[in-house]
Amino acid sequence: MKRKDIVDNPLCAIDIIQLRRIMKEEGSQGARNRSHAIILLFQDHRSFEDVASFFDVHINTINNWAGRWVVEGINGVYDLDGRGVKPIFTDAEEKIVLECLEIDPRSLRRLDVMVMERTGKTASLATYRRIMKKHGKSWKRQRKTPKGSPTEEEYERGVVDLAELKALAHDGEFDLFYFDASGFSLQPYIPYAWQDIGRAGTLRIPASHSTRINVLAFLNPVAQQVVAYEPIGPITSLVLIEIMDDFCSLLTGPAVVVLDNAPIHVSKAVVEHMESWERRGLTLYFLPRYSPELNLIEILWRKMKYEWIPSLAYVSITALACGLHKIIESLGTEFRIEFAK
Repeated sequence: MKRKDIVDNPLCAIDIIQLRRIMKEEGSQGARNRSHAIILLFQDHRSFEDVASFFDVHINTINNWAGRWVVEGINGVYDLDGRGVKPIFTDAEEKIVLECLEIDPRSLRRLDVMVMERTGKTASLATYRRIMKKHGKSWKRQRKTPKGSPTEEEYERGVVDLAELKALAHDGEFDLFYFDASGFSLQPYIPYAWQDIGRAGTLRIPASHSTRINVLAFLNPVAQQVVAYEPIGPITSLVLIEIMDDFCSLLTGPAVVVLDNAPIHVSKAVVEHMESWERRGLTLYFLPRYSPELNLIEILWRKMKYEWIPSLAYVSITALACGLHKIIESLGTEFRIEFAK
């Protein structure tokens, strides 16, 4: 094909729209490449040599793509029948792949063994990744979920109650806090980092066992304020009572504290102190069972563990404690959370 053939066949607006759609949406990489090449040749007037270099193919390949476009139009960018690599698995076999994935979603190598046993076929890890992506799967961190679930009525009641509490707090009736405890140790919660290929890595954290830093905190999401405690030793009912007593002494007005139904929160000793705390302006509201997502302080723990604590904080328990203190003291300034209204 000569340059004159390209000049004599300019792209119209509809051609450009169709080609760009194929570039973005077509499943075939070949069709996406050919559509892009046609735009470069017929719209941007790039040379055959430039386009061949861009796609890392022989110049004759680009010439063939252009020739098919001139003769066949939009049909020329699609794969010819019988061309291209045939899929390893049929649609029915892909369903078997997905069934095996449900059994063991953590290892593609073990997945391959199970698929081989059921279909007699094996495939590369790249092939399995393409199948996962095709069916809307993604590789991401697994999250722990509660052992049970609340009834629909319980959960709806909790949602409605929280909405009313937020509205009353917004009107100045009381301050609204969310309470919970979380633990931190020298085991990083995000053990992944960009590493230098062929070297020990960009970051080295010595293996060690450490004491656990327990943090019990009250979060006021409106004020972006945290009142935190770090008790030494296990968290018992006595520890929780002492913390609630101290928190009462800090109140300047009535407050409602939202917390879950953890056994320690509803222990007999704690329940016996609730009336005295209410006389001091502190009221406890217990969330429905198995509904941690309704406790906004869970967002704080997630941000701290998976985003805010720097990797270097895990080199020692002292560094980790300093990192925690900095986050707690800087919440609302250096560290902020955008809570839904």
